[in-house]
Amino acid sequence: MARTDRVLYTYKCAECGHRGEQRRDDDSHDGEATTCASCGAAATLEWDGGVTLETPKTIADEAIARARERK
Repeated sequence: MARTDRVLYTYKCAECGHRGEQRRDDDSHDGEATTCASCGAAATLEWDGGVTLETPKTIADEAIARARERK
């Protein structure tokens, strides 16, 4: 079953000091440019230690698969 985890990235804007976060599909976006949600200045994404967040679809798919295995 394919997983649809999302990886957490953070950034700190050099212009206004805003600390933001974004979620991306995988861990290959470390160092990519992004835009500050507060002031619109350029910022750089930093991988937040491999934190992944499961989407509700993934959780539901896994629950369905476990239920089928029990039958």
